[in-house]
Amino acid sequence: MVFYLIGLGLGDPSDVTVRGLEVIKKCSRVYLEAYTSIISTGKSGLESLYGREVIIADREQVEQGSDDLFAGADTEDVALLVVGDPFGATTHTDLKLRAHQLGMSVEVISNASILNAVGCCGLQLYHFGETVSIPFWQDGWEPDSFCEKINRNLKKKLHTLCLLDIKVKEQSLENLMKGRKIYEPPRYMRVHQAAQQLLSVVKKRSSNPVDCEENEDLGEEWLLKEDTQCVAVVRVGTANQHIAFGSLEEMASSDYGDPLHSLIVCGDCHPMEKEALEKLSRYYNGCKRGPDSDNGSRGTFHFIGLGLGQPEDVTVKGREFIKKSSLVYLEGYTSIMMGGAEAVENMIGKKVSVAEREMVESGSQEMFEHTINSDVAFLVVGDPFGATTHIDLAVRALNENIPINIVHNASILNAVGCCGLQLYSFGETVSIPFWQGDWKPDSYYDKICSNLDSGWHTLCLLDIKVKEQSVENMMKGRKIYEPPRYMTVAQAASQLLQIIDMKDTQGISTPLTKNHLVVGLARIGTSTQSLKACSLEDMSKVDMGEPLHSLVIVGATHPMEEEYIDMYKL
Repeated sequence: MVFYLIGLGLGDPSDVTVRGLEVIKKCSRVYLEAYTSIISTGKSGLESLYGREVIIADREQVEQGSDDLFAGADTEDVALLVVGDPFGATTHTDLKLRAHQLGMSVEVISNASILNAVGCCGLQLYHFGETVSIPFWQDGWEPDSFCEKINRNLKKKLHTLCLLDIKVKEQSLENLMKGRKIYEPPRYMRVHQAAQQLLSVVKKRSSNPVDCEENEDLGEEWLLKEDTQCVAVVRVGTANQHIAFGSLEEMASSDYGDPLHSLIVCGDCHPMEKEALEKLSRYYNGCKRGPDSDNGSRGTFHFIGLGLGQPEDVTVKGREFIKKSSLVYLEGYTSIMMGGAEAVENMIGKKVSVAEREMVESGSQEMFEHTINSDVAFLVVGDPFGATTHIDLAVRALNENIPINIVHNASILNAVGCCGLQLYSFGETVSIPFWQGDWKPDSYYDKICSNLDSGWHTLCLLDIKVKEQSVENMMKGRKIYEPPRYMTVAQAASQLLQIIDMKDTQGISTPLTKNHLVVGLARIGTSTQSLKACSLEDMSKVDMGEPLHSLVIVGATHPMEEEYIDMYKL
């Protein structure tokens, strides 16, 4: 039978996917991992939706007592529910590794996590560097290595997502030493607490110029300052989501209310990012927003993520908004949906129109007009804000005073954790385009090398060509389109090898070599998902079958990551 790891999304019971809900209802036992995040309604809210008992699994049971979780999974289905995405935390990767070692069948159902949902603030997910965690300081224990990582991102002009500490079922030192099972009240770090700790490090460094000079001699100019721009991202995915921006100093004195909180330290912002951040922060100001708030007679424009490309990957919440919308559009050019629009129509029982690039980027007025007296659903494979074009569409809607609603879902940016590499250890994401004729851009190569210099993994998103015209047909105004093309891992690896050869000819040495370890991913989240790890040169000869493909250039690895990769290494 199967041991399921099921992502619950951003914390509302209805954020579970349709497929996830079906699996939960058929499992013999269902556990809820209850210490890396929180569910808004608690266990009772889940039980109400699922119509069954949910068993709480605390840190001790997940990390040390996994035999209890696995018990009976060889003869019956068992599920462990995780708020966010199953591979958002190291402990769940380790759990899958242990299950594999026991010869158990494991299936993962991905969902949104803050790592991809943070795009709701308008900053481009491609412009983020290494993710950091900020722990509570206590009793003279004041680690600050996260500041070094933030500074490294700033040096590369990248944004930093800071995940803030959660203390659930923690014991005081006295109770721990005396073996008493008495636990402290739960604590959730707020933005102002994180900002205060960051400011403390900044001030400590500015008052000790000797340390600053030593770091600058090592090439580590200190860029984190009191006036560094930051973004507070609070209660993401809820009706009272709050987005705010200001200096680090301003964040340290701001109260954004109930958890969960995250903090972004901004690198260089593109003008489009600045505009989107300004508009979205004004809209998501902590007051109740969404389809149930008072919008007068005006309908809502729903941005609904469909997850990894199968109709049943839509969330329960997303499906309900689709059903109540008078018009439904499926964005048809940044990714692919298995079965196309017809598969979505069969699931929801209504017509779905395909929105091509031209409509989304320059003909959005046609979609917006229908919100005058009804709701419109705009469906996106992956997460709604994984692409710049969708953020721009949201800004245009807000410019016309059209209420928007975002329903997040999994995307390859967080689902890539299925390969066993820790999501916190990824650097800047890159896109590899098809080369055509003499047009052979290679700027992504420098970003890959920059990531490797920092020890980071690189997720490479591979080109998709849908409804493209040849130069001749474009010039003659003929609406004739080329067959769709989807880049394979072999094609991506081949282009990278050609760049390496060119660099060698020029006498330029780079950290990416032909023997470098890479990971190929195909059809993630589907029943035919495939993972392969090998050298870059070998990957150029690998056939991983049907699209979609992604490629990971592996950086510095932890022993657990290496053990996981060994499971599918060629």
